[in-house]
Amino acid sequence: MPALTSMQLYKCIVAWQYEMHLLIDEIVKLSGLCHATIYNILQLQEDFGTPKNLMALSTGWYCSLEEQDLSYIQALLCANPTLFLDEIQSHLTETHNVDVSISTLSCTL
Repeated sequence: MPALTSMQLYKCIVAWQYEMHLLIDEIVKLSGLCHATIYNILQLQEDFGTPKNLMALSTGWYCSLEEQDLSYIQALLCANPTLFLDEIQSHLTETHNVDVSISTLSCTL
C-alpha cells in the first residue's frame, strides 16, 4: 500500500500546476509522486474544488484501547502472565467498561 500523502502536499501540487504553471514532469520530481497520483489530485481539484477525495473511506479502524487500558493490560499480565485473551477481555469490561474484541487484544499484544 502506498504511503499517505499530506494535505499540505496536495495543496502544493495544485499551486504548482495552477499558479506556477509547472509541467507535470516537474511536479512529479518535486513531489516524489507518480504521474497517475498527480493527475488524480488535479482531477479532484477540478471536479470538487478540493485536492483530496473527502468521500473516500478511511483505512483500518480506530484503536478502541487507550493508554490507560494498555497500562492496565500490562499490569494485569505482569501479575498473572498466564491469562487468556477472553479473561483479559472480561477484566477490561468489568474494570474499565471497555468492550474490545479478542482479535483486537491479540493484535495489540
